[in-house]
Amino acid sequence: MERAILPGLTVAALRRGAGDQTARHVHAEGQLAWASEGALELEADSRRILLPGGCVGWIPPGMPHGAHYHGELRGWSLQLDAAWLPDLPPDLRVWRASPLLQGVFQRLGAWPAQADADPARRLIGVLADELAWAEPYPASLAWPSHPALRKLAEALLHDPSLDWDLERWAGHVGMSRRSLIRHFRAETGMGVAEWRERLRMLRARALLAEGRSVSYCAAELGYAGSSAFIVAFRRCFGETPGHYLSA
Repeated sequence: MERAILPGLTVAALRRGAGDQTARHVHAEGQLAWASEGALELEADSRRILLPGGCVGWIPPGMPHGAHYHGELRGWSLQLDAAWLPDLPPDLRVWRASPLLQGVFQRLGAWPAQADADPARRLIGVLADELAWAEPYPASLAWPSHPALRKLAEALLHDPSLDWDLERWAGHVGMSRRSLIRHFRAETGMGVAEWRERLRMLRARALLAEGRSVSYCAAELGYAGSSAFIVAFRRCFGETPGHYLSA
């Protein structure tokens, strides 16, 4: 149930079960979501993000997107006219949520009906400042638009453990090795191996949010063992899976 805080700004509780989905849709307002537990996976035409517990995600106004939910998702969502936070970017983003930023979402979630507007405006000012200072979180992945490259991306999305070399991928999608390397980096900003590693890490966060073990994640994602998976996880996120699970 959405509640109006100010004109053009509403708040709603995020309460979703594991495996739930939301069909692709679009809304005129922008959306800021903070997840305290579980994980929210968003897909748009040009980018995918995973919003894990402890992070804040941004969906710009007018962007078609769909969602998948991992674990028991809990948190708060704000829908707001662009004028409230005009400096937010025009694409999907994820940031680490500072304790103050998390507190702002909690306070807005508990905002009393018919409360005075001035404190709410001041709180939105704090929200804007915290987002400006927030640390970007590596939970975003550019999605290629070229049909051949999208075929590669969809294959890895279906099975992130695939460990083909570039020659095999080039043959699979009907491109030369050189063209594959050049066009994939131009569209995603990453090489194929780096892109695959980021995809596997996003899947790892989703699996951990579902309660899967480190050993399960390592096997499911194609790592030689738990140690190799932990090293990759720390390299991407700056923390071990154990630390993430205990936070």
